[in-house]
Amino acid sequence: MAKAMLLIGVCAGALVSAAGSSRAAETCFHACLKAKMTDSRIDDQGIRDLMADCRDDCEEQAEARLKVRGLDVKIDACKPQPVDDAELKKVRSASSSVVAFANAFTWDVNNVLPGKIIRRVEIGAQSLALQDVTLTASGIVEPGDTGTFFMNNVADGYPSLRVASRIKAIDACPAD
Repeated sequence: MAKAMLLIGVCAGALVSAAGSSRAAETCFHACLKAKMTDSRIDDQGIRDLMADCRDDCEEQAEARLKVRGLDVKIDACKPQPVDDAELKKVRSASSSVVAFANAFTWDVNNVLPGKIIRRVEIGAQSLALQDVTLTASGIVEPGDTGTFFMNNVADGYPSLRVASRIKAIDACPAD
């Protein structure tokens, strides 16, 4: 029981403190996860399940906001394109570091790109066999918003994700 409570505290603390600002606690994902992580008997799989539920709930809310503005059909039809190197660096520098725990990955992305909706991020790491791997997370982060990209079930076979991951690409669609 004490171990489970410690795990909850460490994971919740990592989500908030790793971002380096209060912005991480304000994302839909973090608010959702905080409200759901109340069981003292939670384990890694339970955390991942809650994270997946929160990702799904937040994506539904983002899609509903796009629909209200009439952008849903346009975004659905858009094939996200990589942003250029300068834009990638701009988003990286405006966003917190990646967080990996419970064999899951999150990155709070601050979309500072006017006129672009960030739809996908790619993270590079190495496997235990030292082969390069690319991990992808999708979502919806409108200009001026901060959203969390989540990648579930990142196996222990990718230990470098926790310490040596790098943002390889950010794909976006036009917002207007």
